[in-house]
Amino acid sequence: MRKANIDAYIIFAGDEHGSGYTEAADKKRDWLTGFQGSAGTAVVTTDKAALWTDSRYFQQAEEQLDCKNWLLMKDRQKDVPTINKWLISVLTATRKNVGVTTRFATVNWWTTALDELQKNNNITLVSVDDLVVKIWTNRPPLSTQPIVIHSFKYAGEDINSKLNKTSGELRRVNVQSVIISALDETAWLFNLRGKDIPYNPFFKSYAIVHVNYSTDKPELFLNVSQLDSEARTQLDAAGIRYQNYNMFWTRINSTIENSTIKKILISSKVSAAIYSVIPNEKLSLQNSPVQRIKAKKNPVERQGMRACQLRDAVARMKHLGWLEKQLNNNIKINETESAAKLLEYQKLQAEFQYPSFSTISAAGDRAAVVHYSPVPETAREIRKDQIYLLDAGGQYSDCTTDITRTHHFGRPTTLERRAYTRVLQGVVDLASTVFPENTYGRSLDHLARMHLFKDGMIYGHGTGHGIGHYLSVHEGPQNIADQYNQYEEPLAEGMFVSDEPGFYKNNDFGIRIENDVEVVVANNKSNYTQTRFLKFNTITILPYERSLIDTSLLTKEQIQIIDEYHSSVYDRLKDSLGDDTDALSALQTRTSKLEPEPPTSVAPTQPTSAAITTAHTLIQTMLNSILTILFIIISIYLF
Repeated sequence: MRKANIDAYIIFAGDEHGSGYTEAADKKRDWLTGFQGSAGTAVVTTDKAALWTDSRYFQQAEEQLDCKNWLLMKDRQKDVPTINKWLISVLTATRKNVGVTTRFATVNWWTTALDELQKNNNITLVSVDDLVVKIWTNRPPLSTQPIVIHSFKYAGEDINSKLNKTSGELRRVNVQSVIISALDETAWLFNLRGKDIPYNPFFKSYAIVHVNYSTDKPELFLNVSQLDSEARTQLDAAGIRYQNYNMFWTRINSTIENSTIKKILISSKVSAAIYSVIPNEKLSLQNSPVQRIKAKKNPVERQGMRACQLRDAVARMKHLGWLEKQLNNNIKINETESAAKLLEYQKLQAEFQYPSFSTISAAGDRAAVVHYSPVPETAREIRKDQIYLLDAGGQYSDCTTDITRTHHFGRPTTLERRAYTRVLQGVVDLASTVFPENTYGRSLDHLARMHLFKDGMIYGHGTGHGIGHYLSVHEGPQNIADQYNQYEEPLAEGMFVSDEPGFYKNNDFGIRIENDVEVVVANNKSNYTQTRFLKFNTITILPYERSLIDTSLLTKEQIQIIDEYHSSVYDRLKDSLGDDTDALSALQTRTSKLEPEPPTSVAPTQPTSAAITTAHTLIQTMLNSILTILFIIISIYLF
């Protein structure tokens, strides 16, 4: 830092492409801080070190961070300053240079920092080389895994068709070129897959695509030596100019200097380094057209997304049957052993490649850690008297999955059942809704939360995210959340999203249920305004945890929906489980018809406003009665 003449340095979690997962060589923040959560930014000054992360990772950060040397900043909590406000408070009048490696900073972060730090507080943002790499002596090597084609039988569309759609979007917004840096977008556009990034079939790459792509050939920048012969042949046939990764920075300057190119489109996903070199008069900052096209799956992709759910469910059901048998036989199984066994079953399924994220296998109070990731050294035993949450997904050649089920293998508490049922009501109500075209996911988010609100419960994460097709398990521009996102786009036919409300009681238990759903056309019996309506089709084929359902909280319609779902799950899974009696038994138990039960109640830990109002009413009524009796007694005595 002294050599770079800076007083603070910011270390981001992502790579140059804003990837959610990064390869080992890019885990610089992890190496420096010890914290391994996917979201979090570190800041180092000459005498302080701090890390910001969100509510999903508070508990994980407390466990992994060296709190003697690092300050944990719980983002968006009361009295916790933002990074910029903290820098303003700790930097002195003579120490005001903040170093940033702009290839790792997002456009949003950079523009906000320019306003809050540089313009308003005279703090200078300095673009510097990657300082962590200079001190990371045992840094792992970069990936050299092969880049291969994604077969047309899975993709359902060739490169030329995708380029034509992209060109159409560029014409629509009157833009001549687009710069693509998101790895799922380059993989999708060029029908290629790689293994550079854990849990994702991506390869490090950039692309520049022009509106007249047939004459101004699309450019793809990657490690050319990683391309196998079939991939080279495919790119050559499509007329793609593929060059080495580092050539991108030369070619972007050539694109900027081209006088026929009046506007260059970049998305908020690109780095501040790209944003900074494009002149304002040529800059068009908006959502990537590739992201928008990719999110609306073609018919072949849709069929793949549906079909592989059965294979994924077979693996989950066989695992559940196995786990339940082990616990019933008093055989000790811990979190990592359970996750490893699930992977064994997943590997038996056709087209399976690897998990789509690090499996969340969480027992007891660890289920309250939203993105908990077990390790063998500290893996906890799964017990029959505790909640067990399993959030897992798969990358298949024909789809990507992301499914969560919360289990209990003994007698759950009244609160656990109530919380689970409130979450389940949210899953059901969101999946059952019908909505007009051009509806944003944020408009539907309350459907997943409203039943939890009745019991003073809430969760801090989004309700749903887009799901890719053998790509990223998290994709946009669609999502379902309770916060405004300027880059969110409306739900549309052919999109796939998750439906995953939850509830987390710190140091006790956590509940989450997650299904994958497809956005489809709703064929309403009546349509008085000729409006096109959409709905969700649940494609996940996995039962809920019967012992955790409190039917006294459910409406008749919800009971009917759950029973119909379970009937369908049973019919579709029973023949695929073969002679696995343990899996069949677990399936049959969990898909049995729901039976009515008397209402239960849980004493709230804190009085709700409704409870306070009721108490006030009762007290007032009692006082009025007492005063009336006293008045009668006094009247009799006097008269």
